[in-house]
Amino acid sequence: MNCYAAEFYTHFADRFTEWAGYVDDIQAAFIIGSRARMDHPADDWSDMDILLFTTNPSYYLEHSEWLEGLGKVLCSFSTYTAGGDPERLSLFEGGYQVDFVVANMEELNHLAQTNTVHGNFYRGVRVLVDKNSICSHIMPRNFHAPAAPPVTQEAFSHVCHMFWFVALYVAKQILRNEMWVAKARDSDLKGLLLRMIEWYEKAANGSDYDTWHAGRFLQEWASPDVYAGVSASFGGFHQSESWDALMESTALFKRLSHDVAAGFDFTIPETEKFVELWFVSNKDQIAGAL
Repeated sequence: MNCYAAEFYTHFADRFTEWAGYVDDIQAAFIIGSRARMDHPADDWSDMDILLFTTNPSYYLEHSEWLEGLGKVLCSFSTYTAGGDPERLSLFEGGYQVDFVVANMEELNHLAQTNTVHGNFYRGVRVLVDKNSICSHIMPRNFHAPAAPPVTQEAFSHVCHMFWFVALYVAKQILRNEMWVAKARDSDLKGLLLRMIEWYEKAANGSDYDTWHAGRFLQEWASPDVYAGVSASFGGFHQSESWDALMESTALFKRLSHDVAAGFDFTIPETEKFVELWFVSNKDQIAGAL
């Protein structure tokens, strides 16, 4: 373990807790993510994620001077998490990253009043600031994977429609040799493929099977043959390499989606057939372009 990283984040948490104690509008703050987990805890390259509850969230999202007392800031900017929550990403001297998810205090009050566990707490959480003794109302009784929403025919069809739509778009960009555009859109395709992989593993192993999020630890929870297919679905920048990878992506998605449909008794949307027919109908032009 990198002792310098561990030391930085330990001292940072202490400095933040002391600083926040004097800031009236900050009512609560928690460490979430890998530096709060026992299962798959932080490694040498992990950053720190802090969930900050305040009565003035716009200030912390729109300004960065409040970070200056916490360390030497190299850069800081606001964006959104994968789940759509506003956050401020901050890089400190030494390459240490701290991400602040900024939430309104009203949200925390609502959770406490309804005794609802915050969605980011299920896998692990450490309390930094709790000025109103609210944390006991929002903590899970034990740490575990959060419950995933049930897979529905509507959600399944939506992902299938989007995947085949994007697959055809990426194919056309590859054939036009617009490789930057093809690679940019292929990331959307991979996100849809990942969703189907998650559903496939749940169909095979039960709805409580832990597929983590955003592809984390994929090599651990995905079946070996699926993981091998994923590896083949990533190609180089060259036109022919990208085409081969696209074919691997579509073949894997088709196989998994059919197994998911069988497992959940879903109907396969006809978009798949139409797109496959397009590939067959244009095979001569495709061969010529590649």
